[in-house]
Amino acid sequence: MDNIILENISPKYFTPRNVDQSEIWKKNISFQKGKKFLIVAPSGSGKSTLATAILGTHFQYEGSIKYDQQIVKNLHLEKIVENRKDGVSLLFQDVRLIKNLTISENILLRVFNKDRKKFIPKMEEYASRLGIENLLNKKAENCSYGERQRSAIVRSLVNPTDFLIYDECFSHLDVDNKKIAFSLINEVSQENGSSVIFFELNEFPFEHEYQILHL
Repeated sequence: MDNIILENISPKYFTPRNVDQSEIWKKNISFQKGKKFLIVAPSGSGKSTLATAILGTHFQYEGSIKYDQQIVKNLHLEKIVENRKDGVSLLFQDVRLIKNLTISENILLRVFNKDRKKFIPKMEEYASRLGIENLLNKKAENCSYGERQRSAIVRSLVNPTDFLIYDECFSHLDVDNKKIAFSLINEVSQENGSSVIFFELNEFPFEHEYQILHL
């Protein structure tokens, strides 16, 4: 997937705050593969609504979202699900780890039917970078929220898609851990040619070169 295109998008059943000042709602926007974006989206602006719409989990919006030239609303469910393997992924705000699985088991779900053994060194390296290497055999339900967030970041990167979307993925991390996680996401996305789209309540408290859009 080379582009995700938003054409005159707006939520169908509610009006976001400051919709008239938005740089995304009711505009034509193209997210190109390999580019980096930070969407600043205060509470009430429809952040999660837009993020999940891009993923294709609902169609409660006016306008069109396209994967390249394919209108998402017109795709069969099987095709939308298939796109989540290689095309577009979303790290939800609630991280969505399976509680009774270990952290490593949760992470390796992201490789689908590929040979999991090949991904273990990468998983261990990323976990070490984020300081959670000692949690890999621990069940997700016994980890703190911040630990689960870092685990979900590793899961998103172990077999990355063309478009990596993050919905407030640093909300329970301190500034130092945010910088480390941000650096890892940048590094892996650069290696794989992936685009990154962050949804955040505020701009990052450190320097970056992401294009900023206000929702």
